[in-house]
Amino acid sequence: MLVMGLFLLGVFQPHWLMKERKLQLKWRPAGYLGSVLVGLGFAAGWSPCIGPILTAISAFTATQSGQWFAMTTAYTLGFAVPFFVLSFFISSTRWILRYSNAMMKAGGAVMLVIAVLLYTDRMTHITIWLNAQTPSWLKF
Repeated sequence: MLVMGLFLLGVFQPHWLMKERKLQLKWRPAGYLGSVLVGLGFAAGWSPCIGPILTAISAFTATQSGQWFAMTTAYTLGFAVPFFVLSFFISSTRWILRYSNAMMKAGGAVMLVIAVLLYTDRMTHITIWLNAQTPSWLKF
């Protein structure tokens, strides 16, 4: 996290990682077949991110009687709704490009702070404090 935070802040730029590599295809799949291929590529890229979280939620819901449907539905909605919203408003989100550098720097700063908190073992204290501040209706 520390290295990624420094990278996002622009402290160093590994140029060999910054190069864009594209597979140039003369034939581009279109229609339903193209959508399926893009979906497969997207799923293959996101599986390492989704897998551990979905596995943890599935394991947790297996121990909770009667809550599996609600928790799985909440996870699915939380994952899918932002994509649906973005798909409807994608043409009006170009303003984000103007602020992308500032957002990247802010994200890098947050990552550095979290890395220091994790290294100094203060993240646990913050988590305990935040848990104490959480209303009881949000706890499970």
